[in-house]
This record gives sequence, structure tokens and C-alpha cells, in this order.
Amino acid sequence: MASPPLLLFLPLLLLLEVAAAARASPLEILPEGAAPCEAGELCLQAPLRKSDPPPINVSVYYESLCPGCRYFLIRELFPTWLMVWEILNVTLVPYGNAQEQNISGRWEFTCQHGEQECKLNKVEACLLDQLERSTAFLTIVCLEEMDDMERNLKPCLQIYAPKVSPDSIMECATGDRGMQLLHINAQLTDALQPPHEYVPWVVVNGKPMKEKDQLLRLVCQLYQGEKPDVCQLIASSHKEVCFK
Repeated sequence: MASPPLLLFLPLLLLLEVAAAARASPLEILPEGAAPCEAGELCLQAPLRKSDPPPINVSVYYESLCPGCRYFLIRELFPTWLMVWEILNVTLVPYGNAQEQNISGRWEFTCQHGEQECKLNKVEACLLDQLERSTAFLTIVCLEEMDDMERNLKPCLQIYAPKVSPDSIMECATGDRGMQLLHINAQLTDALQPPHEYVPWVVVNGKPMKEKDQLLRLVCQLYQGEKPDVCQLIASSHKEVCFK
């Protein structure tokens, strides 16, 4: 896990050359105050047109130091995003199997993989809060690939959001805002129906996903509009993907 960011995905990045011709639209309008993505072809270029069917919603409830979560983010979700980003809406909820307790008006957290995981959950929640969506996603994938995630926050930000200071993210994570964001993620996780049984808990269009190694196939299967070319290749195998 100590390899340079995205080194494992160089073959996948070649797919971006094929998609580049379709990405001539201007960047989507950013939320006020959000840091834009500065990673070139990796950045999400344009939203769906209003006439297109809605994208497929993929929500991932996970924790930052969970090996299975990291594997899913790096090996399944990220490659899927690269290939069909235009029909995909990804929501990351870092919290997982953590527990929270209100002590004297402040939320305190206990995480499955220790205190450092709680801290990194807050770091990723702050990235999602302060950066434009695709920028935050790419930065989190970069972090999850690393052995020492906290130490690699700066180089990952330098790749995708060089104008954002890692100190500002750490200030968020260690302050009241980080606590509030993790509490929100706790509420989102606790509100799951059916409740999550393990992590990563992947919900696609509101339903838990059973076969987590078939995300790309399921996204292609569910999308009702004109499908990306890669979906046509997958459809030829005629395998249906099941929900839980």
C-alpha cells in the first residue's frame, strides 16, 4: 500500500483517453467556497443533461482503516467511477462500526480500529465537506492507498487540490467541525434501513448491494439512459447482479 498515488491504476487511466472526446463540456458549477479539482482529465467535467435519466446513486458506509473498505474503494469503486462517472453519483460516509456518546454536550467516538481511525474518519469527512465532490473523492482514494494516511494528506492534496492547505483539513478534523461532521455520519449510518451488518456497506439506489465485486455491472444494468460504451461490453456476458 506504499505505492505512489494511482500507480496501481495506470492501465485504467488509459481509458480516460477514450472518454476525453466526450468531455468537452465546461466544468460543473461548484458549491460556494468549494475547492475545484485540478487533476486534469481525472476531474468530473460536466453533469448529466436535464433530459437524461437520473444517475445511479452509490452510497458507501465505511471506516477509514478497515482493510475491506480500503480494498473496495481502491479496487472496485474507483475503477467503476473512472469508467462510468457520467452516470454515477457517489456518496461516501466515513463512520462504519464506530460508536458515539454525548459527554457534557460534546460527541466522543470509539472506532473499530482505534483512535487513529476516528481521526482519519474526521479527516475524510472534512475533505468531503470542504472540497468539490470529485476532488474529495479522488483525494480520499489517494489517501486510502497509503500506509500512513495522515502523513500523505499533503501529497494527495498537492495532486488534486494544491491550493488547499492540509493544515486547514487537520484543523477541521481536530476541531468542532470535524466532531459535528462525524456525528452527522453517525446519524446517517444509524438511520440505514435495513441496518448495516458489516463494512463496507454499499447501497445502490436505496438497496444494499450483495455482490460488491460487481459494482460496474450493476450500475450499467440499472441505468435507464444511453449507456457508456463499457456497459455494452459488460452486457454481452448476460449476468444479472443481485441486491441483498
